[in-house]
Amino acid sequence: MVFVILFGLLYLPVSILFPTKVINKKRMPKGRKCIATSNHYSNLDPLIYNFRFVKKFKFLAKKELFKTKLSAWFFRSIGAIRVDRNQVSPSVFKECLKQLKNDKQLFIFPEGTRNKQDTEEMGDIKSGVITFASKGEAEIIPMLMYRKPKLFRKNYIIVGEPFKVEGEDPKRLTKEELEANTERYANVMDSLRIELDNIVNKKKNKKQK
Repeated sequence: MVFVILFGLLYLPVSILFPTKVINKKRMPKGRKCIATSNHYSNLDPLIYNFRFVKKFKFLAKKELFKTKLSAWFFRSIGAIRVDRNQVSPSVFKECLKQLKNDKQLFIFPEGTRNKQDTEEMGDIKSGVITFASKGEAEIIPMLMYRKPKLFRKNYIIVGEPFKVEGEDPKRLTKEELEANTERYANVMDSLRIELDNIVNKKKNKKQK
C-alpha cells in the first residue's frame, strides 16, 4: 500500500527529472520469478527501475542507506533488503531465496557498488547473482543503463534476453561452473553495452541530419 502511494506521488516527478527510455521492455517476464540485474551508477537506480517497469522489485541495498529512520522507511517501502556488502548474512540469503520461491522478482547489482567514475566499463562482477539464480532456480534478466542519471538528461535502459545458469546440476554448481557462469554474465553485459551504444549513436546521428 505504501509503495502504491509513493508510486503515485513520485512517478511523474521522477519521469520528468530523470527521463529514461526502456528498450526491449517486453523481455522482462511477467508473473514469474527472475533476477533482474544491471550496472550501477547511483542510489537513484532502484527508484528509476521500479518506476520505469511499474513494479516493486525486491533489491539488495547497502546498509549505509538505512542510517536514519526516514531513509530506512523509504528504502524498505520501495523494496530494499538491507545488506552488509562486506558479509552477506544468512538471513539476507534466506530472504532472497524466499522471494524467488514465492515467484517474486529480485533485483541485484552484480558489481556490488556504484560506478562513481561514470564510465561505460563495469566493475568486477561478483558471483552472488549466479549463486542466487542457481539456488533459487531463477532465470537472469541482464539490463544495462546507458549512463549515470542526471537532472533532465535523457537516459536509456536496455533489457537483454533472459537466460539460466548452466551446469551438470544447475542447482548445485561446482566452483568451476560458478566461475564460468560469472564470466558468461560479464560477456552478456559487454554485448549489451555494444548494442545500446549503437542504438544511442544512431539516434544521435538522426538528430544531426
